[in-house]
Amino acid sequence: MLQMLVAPDLSVGRSVAATPPFGVSLRDGGLDTVWVRVVGELDVATAPRLAQTLRSAELCARRLVLDLRELAFMDCGGMRVIVNASVRACQAGCRLVIVRGPLPVDRVFKLTGAAAALEIIDLYAADPPVQTLVQIGADVAQSPVPQTLQGSIVGHAPLPEGGEIGADSG
Repeated sequence: MLQMLVAPDLSVGRSVAATPPFGVSLRDGGLDTVWVRVVGELDVATAPRLAQTLRSAELCARRLVLDLRELAFMDCGGMRVIVNASVRACQAGCRLVIVRGPLPVDRVFKLTGAAAALEIIDLYAADPPVQTLVQIGADVAQSPVPQTLQGSIVGHAPLPEGGEIGADSG
């Protein structure tokens, strides 16, 4: 006699959260700071939108806060955009502070060694953003620019002219 095995539907009674579509927004954070918020998946297809937003933000303030808490996924294309923005900020005497994202996003920075070259902070929902900005401002006077951002990236040769990794040359 033929028996049929049926796998139970484990999704019954559970809501499966879909990854939100990619989005990036910026807002004035006061104190010469722009907050850039990224949601969804940051990959080779969406990275140019983040790059454009970060370049716009760089023109508006001397301190950028890149909030990755709502980012579900990031590949090396997204990481490259963030590292390049950090290098540009350093070269311009500005500052890029990254609010740590979820574990899969944070893992990309750690596995590539970029975490050591970036300023990554933890910010929890209960933390008032103004208090965080004041702390970031206090830290800037006490912490020198990481050596790894003064012209080269960890484990790589000095940056090409223009200061960007993977930048088109023509």
